[in-house]
Amino acid sequence: MDYLALTLPGGKMIDAPASVPTGGTDVLAKVIGNAINIMLIIAVFAALVFLILGGIQWIRSGGDKSQIASARSKITMAIVGLAIALFAFLIVNLFGVFFNVKLFGR
Repeated sequence: MDYLALTLPGGKMIDAPASVPTGGTDVLAKVIGNAINIMLIIAVFAALVFLILGGIQWIRSGGDKSQIASARSKITMAIVGLAIALFAFLIVNLFGVFFNVKLFGR
């Protein structure tokens, strides 16, 4: 509780209210873990949207080879992006294990 405490003359300490985070590595780990979770959710949602859009584009192509190639590229890039996001999540988890930091509430 010394992070956000005020020392008055005479040595009396005034602690921060209970609802105010006092700082430290635990708070930083929670903030980083929450940010990573939010980014992963956004990446998965974006990949899902691009997969659906690529599928719709493929269906609506009407046999046009250039539109089919564009739809296939969109689907491929969505899958690659999802794989990269999941791999990054795995790497962050491994760093958390190696450095003994609880990023995701384990």
